[in-house]
Amino acid sequence: MLNEFLPFILHAILVIFIGIAAIGVSTMLGPQKLFSKVKFDPYECGVDQTENPHKPFALKFYTFALLFILFDIETIFLLPWAVTFRNMHGVGSLVAVFLFLDILGLGLFYILKNRVLEWD
Repeated sequence: MLNEFLPFILHAILVIFIGIAAIGVSTMLGPQKLFSKVKFDPYECGVDQTENPHKPFALKFYTFALLFILFDIETIFLLPWAVTFRNMHGVGSLVAVFLFLDILGLGLFYILKNRVLEWD
């Protein structure tokens, strides 16, 4: 059984060796520059930084972005249905879309009830 996996094991060892060798060669042959504080400061048009750049964002931004994606996906699902509606027979597709819109409407009602879209 080991003979079946031996080529794969040798291949994995070779790939790992080549990766480590490439990193080692680039470290030895690459430029040896010293790191300075000025190099890692963000570019701010010459103005000294006065605030912490790593301050957290408000959770509202993420929630708003997720809601945008949700309603964007709704549009993506409704567009093919609207294009092919004339070729559909029966009321099954109409009922399915209204059920889909009802579920999304409940989500929108929940969003409005919890005042997610209001900015303070």
